[in-house]
Amino acid sequence: MCPHCGKNAPVIHRGLAAYCTACGRERLPFAGRSVSLAGKPSRFGGAVAGALGWLVLIGGTALALLLGLGAAALFPGSIAGLAIGLPIGFVALTLGLLLLIGGRKLSRSGVKASRDAQVQAIFSLAAHRRRPLTAQEVGVVLDLPASEADVLLTELAKERPDEVGVEIGERGEILYTFPGVLGPGISGQPGVRFPQPSLRVDARDGAPDPAARIYAEEFEDEDAGMSRATPRRQQLR
Repeated sequence: MCPHCGKNAPVIHRGLAAYCTACGRERLPFAGRSVSLAGKPSRFGGAVAGALGWLVLIGGTALALLLGLGAAALFPGSIAGLAIGLPIGFVALTLGLLLLIGGRKLSRSGVKASRDAQVQAIFSLAAHRRRPLTAQEVGVVLDLPASEADVLLTELAKERPDEVGVEIGERGEILYTFPGVLGPGISGQPGVRFPQPSLRVDARDGAPDPAARIYAEEFEDEDAGMSRATPRRQQLR
C-alpha cells in the first residue's frame, strides 16, 4: 500500500530508487511488488534449466554413443555396447527432457508474474488518475515502449471487455477506459462522481479566478448531462 496515494500499487525500480506506479512518488525499494523484478528469477531459472537440459541431452547422448561403440569394439560379437550405451542414453534423455520441460514451465510462470504485476500497475494508475489512459502514459510508467504498452492494453481489452474498454479521443487518439475502476459514470451511466474543483481567488485583487469559475461550471454542466467544456475553454484562449 502506497503511503502517499493509498493505492495497492506495485513499485517500479529506476536505478536504486523505487517509485509508486500509481502516483509516481518515491517509496521504499522493497515496500511492494516490483514491476521491474517480477518474474525475473523464474525466467532466469528457466533459461538456466533449458540450457542445462540441452547440455545433458546432447552431451549424454554423445557419451552413450561413444562408450557403446567403444565397448562394441573391445568386445566384438557381444552386447556389451548396448549394455553400456543404452542405460547412459536413457538417463541422459530422461534428465534432459525433465530439465527442458521444467525450464519452459519456469519461464512461463515468470512471464505470467511479470504481466500480472504490469496489469496491477495499470489498474492502480487508472484508479489514481481517474480518467482514461493512453498507451504512451502507460509506457512511461512501466518503462515500456508505447507500442508494447499498446499491445498489452489491447490484450487486456480483449481478455476483460467488462473491465477495459477502447475509445477514440477528440484528437483521434486511442483511449483505454476502466469502468470497473473508475466507475460506470465514465460512460454516461450513474457511478463514481469526480470531485468538483473549488473556485480559486486571485491573490492580486481578491476576485475569483475566471478560469477556475469556468472549470467549475463545466463540472456542473456534466452533472446535468451537458457538455459545454469545449466552448468555455475557447473563451479562455
